[in-house]
Amino acid sequence: MWFDALLAALPGARVLEVGAGPGLLAAHARRRFPGRWVASDLLPVPGNDLAADALRLPVRDASLDGVAGLDVLHHLARPAAFFAEAGRALSRGGRLALVEPWVTPFSYPIYRFLHQEGCRLGIDPWEPFGPGPGKDAFEGDGALPWKLLRSTGADGWRALGFEPPAVRILNGFAYLASLGLKPKSLLPAPLAGPLLALDHGLRGLAPWLGMRALLVWRRATS
Repeated sequence: MWFDALLAALPGARVLEVGAGPGLLAAHARRRFPGRWVASDLLPVPGNDLAADALRLPVRDASLDGVAGLDVLHHLARPAAFFAEAGRALSRGGRLALVEPWVTPFSYPIYRFLHQEGCRLGIDPWEPFGPGPGKDAFEGDGALPWKLLRSTGADGWRALGFEPPAVRILNGFAYLASLGLKPKSLLPAPLAGPLLALDHGLRGLAPWLGMRALLVWRRATS
């Protein structure tokens, strides 16, 4: 469900996925996305197309219709540099689409107390892990995307070359039952469909019950 929501937010034929990791999103996109999908990660990973730093993308200016990512932003030590690089790579009107953790009354105690990453409501979203590059590669903070959007107005986004983002909060009951993006799962296959239907049926309550958000920025046209 999250994968399909992300794909539907992306226009055009040329999309670069950053932080692709083991390629779960890329495998789905190559079956469903009508355009060209290129998967990248900081380190070489079997099944991905290239190794690339999301802060120094090996593409020409304005050469992409979309930049996509799943659980990328909340790991970045320098979010402003990422937005600047994505803006450089995107054509005018292109989109940056990310699915990220999101703080709701339901998700906060889970991220704060039951997850290996942090979830600090008072985090500085533009310097989330302190000055300099000193952070572990897998260190992340689930509150970062939520705080970034709460603390950045329209003028701030336009200064980075983007229109203010659209936000769609997504439920995650099936995700929780499956233990997330992990090899092991507590979710029996026959229950996957009903729980996904529950996620969809309770979408109106996602601002209180959601676990993730689809965040979509449009590259400014002027």
